[in-house]
Amino acid sequence: MSICGGIAGRRGKNPVGIFIHNDAGGSSLNAAYWANSLANGSHNKEEGFAHAYCGSDGVRQVEDDANCAWHCGNTDGNINYLSIEVCQSMGDLNTFKQNEERALQWCAQKCKQYGITPNENTIRLHQEVFPTACPHRSVEIHGGVAATKAYFVKRIKELMGGSVSNGNPNNVSEKKGETTMQCLYSVKGENCVYYFDGQSVHPLGHPDELNILTRIYRDNNGKEMPSYQFTKDAPWNIRLEAAAKRIKK
Repeated sequence: MSICGGIAGRRGKNPVGIFIHNDAGGSSLNAAYWANSLANGSHNKEEGFAHAYCGSDGVRQVEDDANCAWHCGNTDGNINYLSIEVCQSMGDLNTFKQNEERALQWCAQKCKQYGITPNENTIRLHQEVFPTACPHRSVEIHGGVAATKAYFVKRIKELMGGSVSNGNPNNVSEKKGETTMQCLYSVKGENCVYYFDGQSVHPLGHPDELNILTRIYRDNNGKEMPSYQFTKDAPWNIRLEAAAKRIKK
């Protein structure tokens, strides 16, 4: 079970987009800080929480994708959208920029997983729906709300397509890696993500399994693992599973 345990309710369908937040936290308030605070109750969940937190220590997901989160003070946003906090937004600028880039990588992976097309309606900012400065640091460094949204949409599209600019603080594009058949996929209408390792298909049972697989693949290959969403009308997943099992006699 996730740290937040579905306290905000279950969505019952795939998310339609993602809200990107800034945590207004200092240099020590990394992803682990927020995860631990939610777990031990020092931060009251009813005061708000996101699905994931991204800091200098990586991404910590505290709520399952299938559940809602109290993250934006707006019913539609809380129910229908995923959410991620870019942590340490009151701390060092370069650290924050790295955290933001890592959060956008998470967004790209989620957009691939759920078939979300990044645009101004699917990639949202907190202050669009609630009287707040959030995401204050992102808006400051990117030159306003409209420019920030445009940058987020453009960058997520680049990451989904495997194109990483020279401005990537992690220099991901410099890593080549090896060509493999590994991928992630989901089937529309099913609440499960599957991992194909090049030979066998494995249903994933916990969000942390997805997080560690994508992290290892990214570190080894310098890009995101391919991710697909299939439908029951065009069941390419069945063809993939059949091909993986077939052995030439």
